[in-house]
Amino acid sequence: MRKIEARMIAAVANHCDWRSANTEVRINGPHAMVFLHGNHIATLNRFDQTLELTAGHSSVWFSRTTFSRLNALCLQWVGIRPFYTSKHVPMIATRTGSREWQLGDFYSFNACNV
Repeated sequence: MRKIEARMIAAVANHCDWRSANTEVRINGPHAMVFLHGNHIATLNRFDQTLELTAGHSSVWFSRTTFSRLNALCLQWVGIRPFYTSKHVPMIATRTGSREWQLGDFYSFNACNV
């Protein structure tokens, strides 16, 4: 895991605002919201213990950096790395199988250790 991702996870776990380079964690009540280049990519909800991931809108790119941040969050709170690319197509692996991850998609995991 990259240093910036370890710091991002620490900020989410400690429930505190944090920012470094292109990544930011903002706290809003029970929500720790993660932003990449100003675009909302994930929320850890301490109240209902979910990790919510979103492909957001057209300004969110399916880059290695985006997938790396999302996978780091998932690995920490869900225990899996569900994002990958297959033949240049962004994919998410779920319990029901893999599917294409498209703009506007939303996925929620039950989080542990919240």
